[in-house]
Amino acid sequence: MPARILIVTDLHQRGVLYAALVKLANEIKPDAIILGGDFLHGTGMLPYGQTQQLTPTLCAVELHTIARPMLLVRGNHEDENWFEFRDAWKSLHGSDPIRLNGGFALIGDVGVVGFPCAMGQEEAFSEGEPLGGEHYTYWFRHLLADHGDDARKLWIMHEPPTGTQISKAGSLVEGHAWWRDAIEEHHPELVVCGHDHTTSIRRDVWQDQIGATKVVNVGQNMDGPLHATLVEISASGRLQCEKLVMD
Repeated sequence: MPARILIVTDLHQRGVLYAALVKLANEIKPDAIILGGDFLHGTGMLPYGQTQQLTPTLCAVELHTIARPMLLVRGNHEDENWFEFRDAWKSLHGSDPIRLNGGFALIGDVGVVGFPCAMGQEEAFSEGEPLGGEHYTYWFRHLLADHGDDARKLWIMHEPPTGTQISKAGSLVEGHAWWRDAIEEHHPELVVCGHDHTTSIRRDVWQDQIGATKVVNVGQNMDGPLHATLVEISASGRLQCEKLVMD
């Protein structure tokens, strides 16, 4: 079954970005939406940007207006704020939000793996099952055993793999060497990441290759417009991605 998956990272509770996501989702009507980490913000106002930050509760309220399945991957800014967001979500939906924390989901014909984030405090988001401190070989082998090649289709990781053009080398947002090791070992078809908001925008390069794997980070502007990625299955059966921008 074909699938159209809208992926967004690094919303950081910014009202302008949440509003743009609602507008974009209602316009293109994807089959599912994935928030690839830092949809919340754990340390007050960011040092750049001027627009309003929502509370975790208001973030859940905004997302509730999108009538599409939604999956959540943790970034380094989801910490104790997760509990407020989770409780608000559950109050609105009658069920817990769907977390992909070292987990697998099948969206149409597309297998999706959500990587844990190795930075920050993951105890809240992991609901007592932390994975970020564990090497990927500890948990990914179980997904591979259960799902086979479907676990090598689309990977969502908040931190980029190291050594690409879409994150700044030697910086706090360079990414994770383990994730590059995982890509080189298992050769997923497509990886979508975030964490580095500006390098892709500044260089005007939003995708790179690690072997046969395409790696995408469209960047993010804290005051908008929203940057997102739409993933679809091409006529040849391969995953293709499109960069989207929404005011």
